[in-house]
Amino acid sequence: MTFEGQTLEDLKRRYVEMIVQCSKIFPIQPADMVLLRQKIMPDNEDMKCLFACVYKNAGMMNEKGELSVEGVNELTRRYLPNDPIRLQKSEKFTEACESVNDEEVSDGTRGCDRAALIFKCTVDKAPDALTEEELKMEFMKLIMKCNTDSGVDMTELMQLQRYVVPTKPATKCLLACAYKAAEIMNSKGLYDIEHGYKVAEMMKNGDEKRVVNGKKMADICVKVNEEKVSDGEKGCERAAMIFKCTVENAPKDRAVVWPCPMQLQRRVSLVNSSRSNLLREMN
Repeated sequence: MTFEGQTLEDLKRRYVEMIVQCSKIFPIQPADMVLLRQKIMPDNEDMKCLFACVYKNAGMMNEKGELSVEGVNELTRRYLPNDPIRLQKSEKFTEACESVNDEEVSDGTRGCDRAALIFKCTVDKAPDALTEEELKMEFMKLIMKCNTDSGVDMTELMQLQRYVVPTKPATKCLLACAYKAAEIMNSKGLYDIEHGYKVAEMMKNGDEKRVVNGKKMADICVKVNEEKVSDGEKGCERAAMIFKCTVENAPKDRAVVWPCPMQLQRRVSLVNSSRSNLLREMN
């Protein structure tokens, strides 16, 4: 079976079809499904060989029973041809898992043991972190949506992108609108520290220090809620304070200056890595 669809849904549908076909040879038991949903490979030959069957049919494993980096790259290029940022992240992810080909296995070209290693690698190393560029892009979409009626000119928008704290009332209110849409500011016009913690987790990229630093910044910036403002729940003045605090206290990579929209967090496991979507479909 080959992948001809150009969308993620087409690929996922064909992937499921291959799982169904392979399960006729290697049956899936209810207990196996429970473990797979927990991202744990069942310790039995049928499940390991099921994944080897699927990986080979999908072109993700070659005839030698090894992870095919070229095969996975070809698949992702088919449905991410116009998304170089995510494509690059996907390639790095697959390269990280290529090391499974160096591991000793007992079943040679059958690939069952190595399929289990591939599965584990996709769970351990699938990139859940967001890049600064992705955060900027998503947040600026909210800014532009909020700017429909505010009349803030392009010069002011460019200043925000350069981390310049706004001074004009209209720009502050534009920022408040975007913060509320991103759920970093609640309906009372206050900074939501729980969201700040979630952003820190999303940005860790395997580095726990980034989580610690991100949460420290959230702990500092939540203090803006204690400041007196004249516009109450509207949040314009406090939005400028939040922006100023994140600019002054964000880690050196500045990634957490850009609040992660909650809707982006909910779909990050789907969009961050095409490799993850293909190799972890059963997770």
